[in-house]
Amino acid sequence: MKINNNIQALNAYRNLYQNQFQTSKNLEKLSSGLRINRAADDAAGLAISEKMRSQIRGLKMAERNAMDGISLMQTSEGAMQEVHTMLQRMRELAVQAANDTNTEYDREQIQKEIDQLKLEIDSISEKTEFNTRKLLNGFSAVLTTYGNDANKINLVGFPKVTNANLKSGDYQVEISDAEYKYTFTQKSAGLGADETNDVKFTNEIGDDDKPAMLFGEYTIMVREVNTDSEDAKIEILDPNGLSMGNKVVNIGEHDDAGEIDIFGITIDTSKISSAGTVKVKMEVEAEIVLRDNTAPTAPTDIQAERKLVSNNGLFKHGGIEYQFNTSIKEGEMDFNITNNALSFQIGPNTNQNVMIDIPRMDIVTLGIENIDVLSNAGANSAIFQLDQAINKLSDARAKLGAVQNRMEHTINNLQVTHENLTASESRIRDADMALEMTEFTRNNILNQSATAMLAQANQLPQGVLQLLQ
Repeated sequence: MKINNNIQALNAYRNLYQNQFQTSKNLEKLSSGLRINRAADDAAGLAISEKMRSQIRGLKMAERNAMDGISLMQTSEGAMQEVHTMLQRMRELAVQAANDTNTEYDREQIQKEIDQLKLEIDSISEKTEFNTRKLLNGFSAVLTTYGNDANKINLVGFPKVTNANLKSGDYQVEISDAEYKYTFTQKSAGLGADETNDVKFTNEIGDDDKPAMLFGEYTIMVREVNTDSEDAKIEILDPNGLSMGNKVVNIGEHDDAGEIDIFGITIDTSKISSAGTVKVKMEVEAEIVLRDNTAPTAPTDIQAERKLVSNNGLFKHGGIEYQFNTSIKEGEMDFNITNNALSFQIGPNTNQNVMIDIPRMDIVTLGIENIDVLSNAGANSAIFQLDQAINKLSDARAKLGAVQNRMEHTINNLQVTHENLTASESRIRDADMALEMTEFTRNNILNQSATAMLAQANQLPQGVLQLLQ
């Protein structure tokens, strides 16, 4: 028998310590609800869980960001809706003023209301705000300006950026191999069999000697055909539906019939055999390449060269729209983009955003600054200008509406991802309460048993005292 070292007591103490340690961990997990409370619990699991937590919290904030973005766009679109209402009222007034039952005095009264509506449109453009950020004054637009070499290829206006993700900087567009493209959408009056020569532009591409012509669908109305005198009256409507004028020409086998220039359009009148209405799309086909001209080295292609056919004179390439007329010239043109588009962070990670630009919506941008209805001609011109302004505004509203719909789908995706990622993180980090309670009950019983056995082991050396009796 030994009394210096009570091995049985040491053994009971060791087991008691381990049981108490495990019980402590059980209590910690049961009180926190977490399986991993410190790195020592599961180092790899902790690392994975923390990354998931970053994503989960980022997803939740991105969802809020998207909702705030929708609110901003709804505010902008709501203001545009009121501008739309005023434009419709102005157009209504212009139609009224175009009627010659109105006297000069009447038209002056109509003009007063139009002037006030113009002032209110400018006021809305300057004062519409969201969280003190002005929305319709052009501060959130993508702007383009020409470089030092001016407009070498005769664009109409500035290039329009449709991809708000394009960064600010210098760019270059090159036009080559340009040629006219004619397509008859309605053949009649004997015209259209030869799509290349029956109807065509009079001036060649890049010809500055004659007025520039619009690209798009022209309507040629052949009327008052007289087969005896071999003549007819031709009226041409431009792509905007405006009459370019009337002209009587010789037709058929008349000696003076043939390719005749009528208001910038050459028509082979020898082909005309009857009255009718001809519609022909007159466009241009060209090779277009877009380059980044910001770097000090040679310009870098950022959109591959493509051979495109315009639509109403409009080329869309690389997120930029280019509007041309018949004075188009082949060559290069430098322009600058200043991107002030709003960035909505709709993802948990870097650069997971959507860019949206909101154009300026004042009367200058809408093209109605100088409209007046003080005469019949002015009122008719105002109707056309207001139609163009309504189309511009509709285009801007449609763009905002499309992005809103996109953001709603983004929110749905963020919510689903957030839910699934939370479930994954829970499987790694959360405690199984039923299992932990079972372990706690087991360890609690073992603690009581170990305590009792330690007491028994401590009594064993007292048997030595029996030898002293």
